[in-house]
Amino acid sequence: MEIASGDLQVVARVVQLLRLLAASDTIDLVSAAEELGVGKSTAHRYLASMENHGLLQRRDRNRYEFGVLLAELGTTALSRLGVLDLAGPVMEDISARVKHTVVLSVWNGHCPVVAQVREDSSRTAHVSIAVGSHLGPNAAQSVIFWAFRDQSFYRFREGTPPAHATEAELAEVRRTGVAVRKSLRDGVAAVATPVRDRAGQVVATLAVVDIAQFVPEETDSPVARALVAGAETISRRMANPLESGTD
Repeated sequence: MEIASGDLQVVARVVQLLRLLAASDTIDLVSAAEELGVGKSTAHRYLASMENHGLLQRRDRNRYEFGVLLAELGTTALSRLGVLDLAGPVMEDISARVKHTVVLSVWNGHCPVVAQVREDSSRTAHVSIAVGSHLGPNAAQSVIFWAFRDQSFYRFREGTPPAHATEAELAEVRRTGVAVRKSLRDGVAAVATPVRDRAGQVVATLAVVDIAQFVPEETDSPVARALVAGAETISRRMANPLESGTD
């Protein structure tokens, strides 16, 4: 079946806008129109259609960012790399040993998104987090992704690191491989570490999330060491899937 040239032009323009978004973090009507070389009414139709299909979502009234579908596609791509399948058993083991909820997160273009959860229910009071949750700029996972953005599987916009993470703090995270963050407002704390692919690029974060009083703050605590060892196991199995289950 022959594809109409107009359809090909639509695809090309959608790709143009996605590339612009990847470079700029957000796009608006004016930048979209300029990128495509079309009027604002035409650009608006593209943005609205991409939003309707989950490629974009609104950050505010005038700006668009990566949508849910793109996050899902990114998660699918990581699944094909083996991250999600290989992480599951490791997360189960860590959760059982440290008695905390363990979370695997990926990067969706501007923030971490929870891709997999192993929830601890050993205590009546514990933290639940839903797959698909977007994590804020002060989360330990965000700090990990930012600290290692020069070694990342993902593209990053040049800009300011997350709030309350100075360059000195990011350097310390790179040294230890661990980030710890506590939210006094929510009463929740997280410890996170990077997960790397066979090329050494950061593809995900592995984290413990729980009620703040139960989470140790030290970067060499048993919880942190369990996470680092677990992340190394996932990375090693990505490089050699035949190792799975042999540790």
